[in-house]
Amino acid sequence: MRTRLLGLLRRRAEDKRRAHAGDVATPDGVAPDFATPDVAMLDFAARVRAELAEELPDEDLGEDLADILANYERGSRPGTDEDEDEEFLETVREALERIERGY
Repeated sequence: MRTRLLGLLRRRAEDKRRAHAGDVATPDGVAPDFATPDVAMLDFAARVRAELAEELPDEDLGEDLADILANYERGSRPGTDEDEDEEFLETVREALERIERGY
C-alpha cells in the first residue's frame, strides 16, 4: 500500500509540473487549475497541522505556520534554551514544507 501511495504522489507531482508547463489537460480538455486548493490539499494541510499540534502540545500554533516562522522571537518561550528554540523552528519548517510539497 505504501508503494502504491508513493507512486500516486509522484504521478500527482509530475502532473502538476506538466500542468505548469502547459503539457497536461484533463479529460474534458481543460488544463487543471492548481492555483485553487482542492479539498484533498486542504485536508492534507489540516492533517499536517494536527500532527504538529500533537508533537508540540504546549504550543499555540494557530493556522499560519509561515507567520510563526516570520514572527517567532528566540527565547520567548519560558524554560527553553537555544537548542530547543532551533528544534521548534525546524519542526515548524518541516511541517510547512510538507504542506507546500503536498506529501
